[in-house]
Amino acid sequence: MGKAASKCNRCGGNMICEKIYCKTEHFWVWRCIYCGEHIDQVILENRQIQKSSRGKSVKNNEELSQSSLRLVK
Repeated sequence: MGKAASKCNRCGGNMICEKIYCKTEHFWVWRCIYCGEHIDQVILENRQIQKSSRGKSVKNNEELSQSSLRLVK
């Protein structure tokens, strides 16, 4: 993870790098010291996928609105 996660997107607080331990593995996350938001690589990838999906759906909705406006005229 890079320096991009040094400020929390939720509250603007400071993020610290923290090691999380599970029964069989461990991994690194960014944790906000104020609100507790956790960010890891999987979360970042999923948010990027959701962001691109929302952009496509908004674009599709705009295209549908424009085509329906043409039909009304």
